[in-house]
Amino acid sequence: MDPRAIEELLPAYAAGELSGEEARRVEAALEGSPRLREELARYERLFVLLAAAAEQEISAPEGLQGQVARRVAIAAYLGAAANLAGDILGAYGRALVYYLGLA
Repeated sequence: MDPRAIEELLPAYAAGELSGEEARRVEAALEGSPRLREELARYERLFVLLAAAAEQEISAPEGLQGQVARRVAIAAYLGAAANLAGDILGAYGRALVYYLGLA
């Protein structure tokens, strides 16, 4: 089997998701390749870390929801104010051009 194809199977092998035949092909390739064994070890460490992270309960600090809501509101107001200022300046600029007869 192509070494690249074996490499693509390593994550599923590490997770125990391969069929018997695929697992045997991966194991045969692992016997002859230190590089593939090293890559498999990386996936196994990654899966251990992911499993540990999944078990941890994550909670937002108190008051975070209010802080986020305030920042979103401020950003929306500032965006609207910038658009309004641009519209006003644009209107004054057009009026000035008309008044000076430049258009």
